[in-house]
Amino acid sequence: MAGQKKTMTLAWLGAGAVAAAGLIIVAIGLFTPVGAASFGWFAYQPLANAAFLSGGSAFVLSQITAGGFLVLAVGLIALAYLAGRASGRRSRP
Repeated sequence: MAGQKKTMTLAWLGAGAVAAAGLIIVAIGLFTPVGAASFGWFAYQPLANAAFLSGGSAFVLSQITAGGFLVLAVGLIALAYLAGRASGRRSRP
């Protein structure tokens, strides 16, 4: 029983570390000069003619931020799995 408890504690710490690392990567990616988009969420009608060329892609996030969101998602899924496993476990008399 002690070995299983140690394994679960390590799993909780590992999943928390992955989620924290993902959050840190997302924060770093958003604060880099390429992190956020330079345009708004809506387009103005005067700029919708054929003479206007945006010059950039519509991809809003940098690769660092997208990777950070992926790592964060994996960590949160692992934490959700561990929380569900812990709440579904029945105590044995």
